Amino acid sequence: MIDRTASRPDEAPDRNMKIAYLVATMPPLFWAGNFLIARMMRNEIPPIQMSFWRWLLAVVILVPFTWSPIRRDWSRIRSNLPFLVVLGAVGVTAFNCFIYTALHYTSVVNAALVNSLLPVVTVVLALVLLRQPVSLRRGLGILISLLGAALVIAHGNIASLGSLTVGRGDLLVFAGMSFWALYTVLIRRRPLGLHPLSLLGVTSLFGMLFHIPLILVEAGSAGLFLPGIRTWPAMLYFAVFPSILAYVFWNRSVAALGPATTGMFMHFMPVFSAALAAIFLGETLAWYHPVAFAIIIVGIVLATTQAGTAGKRNASGEPAASR
Repeated sequence: MIDRTASRPDEAPDRNMKIAYLVATMPPLFWAGNFLIARMMRNEIPPIQMSFWRWLLAVVILVPFTWSPIRRDWSRIRSNLPFLVVLGAVGVTAFNCFIYTALHYTSVVNAALVNSLLPVVTVVLALVLLRQPVSLRRGLGILISLLGAALVIAHGNIASLGSLTVGRGDLLVFAGMSFWALYTVLIRRRPLGLHPLSLLGVTSLFGMLFHIPLILVEAGSAGLFLPGIRTWPAMLYFAVFPSILAYVFWNRSVAALGPATTGMFMHFMPVFSAALAAIFLGETLAWYHPVAFAIIIVGIVLATTQAGTAGKRNASGEPAASR
């Protein structure tokens, strides 16, 4: 008898791509919570030390999981040490320190707006560094998803975006976001065969160590910070969700979808921020939230698929739509 329930050969790639898209939505969700909590705790935790304690705890939590992979991959790690050091400095130290400092000077709304430029910067860097061309379809998809993000930030009134002012905090967000875009592009060139936990463990360690000289400078004006009863829950959230889990999911997404496509999922951050505010701060969801979510989905689908190519990959490992 013929097994009619057996999967067709093309179903597995399609299923894997759907999983990759789902995984790519997790980092923006975790980072939306990161923005919200960091803004709430800005008067209790100095920004550089907030980032340092986040990554110190993350490294401690990671040790039992990364020790064996790092030992096994040590020769590959040693031969690629300069590249891994750069990843730690760019994606851990620079990105987080700029963002946490920015949230002392700007609102979560403004930060979300500036951060929504990430896909554009990522596409430009991918074009320059990876020679990855941008199709008209992808460019249109980016613009559409950016419109959805702007709709949330503008509370349904796009015209109000013109009244938003750009200050020091917004420039710091742009700097941090640019470092993250660079990390997203560089991670595409990660050493072949290096276990994901080895990559995360080594870059997290270097990123944490690079905070130390910055703390010495910050302590002169803000003093030294030690986590207490009021701040431990926030620090644990920072360490587990926007650090360990978000970085694992983001790295996997870049490997599966490419840097430009993965970067587009950052347009979900304003939507997730609004949802979290409704859940934890009692804010009311408005008509534009589901509308913006739908617009973002349309933009991402438009940019990541082409007629007859959804879920397929080319010889280089990129999704077919990314070419």
